[in-house]
Amino acid sequence: MNFVRMFYIPGGERGRMKRAVVSSVVFIAALLVPVILSMRANDGHFVYTLDDPYIHLALSENIAEGHYGINRNEFTAPSSSVLWPFLLVPFSALSFAWLMPVFLNTIFALLTVFLLARFYGAGGLLFSVASIFAFNLAGLVLTGMEHSLQLLLITVIALGVAHFSENRRISPWLAVSLVAAPLVRYECLAVTLPVLAFLFAAGEKKKASLLFAAVVVLLGAFSLFLIHLGLNPMPASVNAKSAVVSGSGSAVSILGNLINSVKSFRGMAQLLLLVPLVFVLFNGKRSRIEKLLAGAVVLSVAMHLAVGRSGWFHRYGVYMWTFSVLITFQLYRDFACRHRISVVLLLLLFSADYLSGYTKIAGASGNIYQQQYQMRRFVHDWLREPVAVNDLGLVSMGYDEYVLDLWGLAAPAALHGAFDPVWVDSAAGANGVNTAIVYRNEISGIQHWTHVARMEIAPPLVVCVSGGVDFLAAPWVSSDSLKAELIDFSGTLPEGIEMVILR
Repeated sequence: MNFVRMFYIPGGERGRMKRAVVSSVVFIAALLVPVILSMRANDGHFVYTLDDPYIHLALSENIAEGHYGINRNEFTAPSSSVLWPFLLVPFSALSFAWLMPVFLNTIFALLTVFLLARFYGAGGLLFSVASIFAFNLAGLVLTGMEHSLQLLLITVIALGVAHFSENRRISPWLAVSLVAAPLVRYECLAVTLPVLAFLFAAGEKKKASLLFAAVVVLLGAFSLFLIHLGLNPMPASVNAKSAVVSGSGSAVSILGNLINSVKSFRGMAQLLLLVPLVFVLFNGKRSRIEKLLAGAVVLSVAMHLAVGRSGWFHRYGVYMWTFSVLITFQLYRDFACRHRISVVLLLLLFSADYLSGYTKIAGASGNIYQQQYQMRRFVHDWLREPVAVNDLGLVSMGYDEYVLDLWGLAAPAALHGAFDPVWVDSAAGANGVNTAIVYRNEISGIQHWTHVARMEIAPPLVVCVSGGVDFLAAPWVSSDSLKAELIDFSGTLPEGIEMVILR
């Protein structure tokens, strides 16, 4: 079945193409504005709004060499995605490989915009344009992470389910997306599993069961691969960033996560969106398939609030917001089209955090340029030896020396060991690490090292944990060499960054 034909909405091909073109132009403009602003502020350098995408780039470099990990002498699983690092592998040898995430994400986002324009139908241009900002499409592209692909797959799932509710056919694109989405991000299980339950209850028992088996086999195979490498069955980043996973899925960790989710603006917006869906469940005039569909979304939102997260520069939780908004639109299509201005205003109001995040994109990129990008410059061009860090990405990308990750993404033992001076010294000594560039106050196990300097960046802080990153020397070496290198390096720092030499 043709990819776009699956989402056919009456209204004329010319009208559908016009909506798609206008929406795409608005998206490109929305993308270019923060890119231009950030590059002007970053001395002409394009820098992602997070350090994390550079972790995936570093991992993809080693995967291309037949090794899964950041350092060549150890296996690690620092990526939150099964598929994303592998998608970057074919480009890892290119001189501009670091630009591939933004290139791929732009394509994925444009496909999402195109599908949304068709889905909203005649008179839906206002919805299409609003969705660009309500779903944080530009912001996700510039994180350099897998979220643009995630959002494309979630959009295909939402539109495919809407298509199924009208035609009782599971399209190949829906089937592929249901299986692929959890491989892009584990949290997509909160969509895939309820949708499979919906399809099962709607009479597609065999297909739903086969798709469920495919998901289990593929995720299970990756876990077995990690176990074979001597690692935990889940990636270190999932263990580090998920309170539920790190809490072994206990009732206490789930309850705590649920409370934190509901207390946030994003959680409240998700809860409010459940109101019209609950009305569908208890409306006697609604068909069984509509009630099943509404129930699937309610279950998805509940799973996300209980186990998932929001925030982290407005990239977590977007998938669930997009899924629930699109299905709610499908269930209330006639009402939404009659009151489109009011509905769009409500959508933008409940997406206020994403709108706010859009205005901070240039600031986020500037934070990474002023801090992690400068750390990379120092390590690659001055230090040129093993180093300990708590921000792994930019430093490790294209670096042949050992990088000790004290945040725990590439060194799972650091999740607890970084609080223990004995562990820190042992791990550093074993790998020839004599220098650390970290948030000193965040890592108690390294505070006995010699504090040589602190690099301060100008506010506001958008994505950096601290405005100052500390340079430390191991207790068993003299700090004189590090001090001399930092004095030399400080003369090359851009405006707005201050290097304070302490010893």
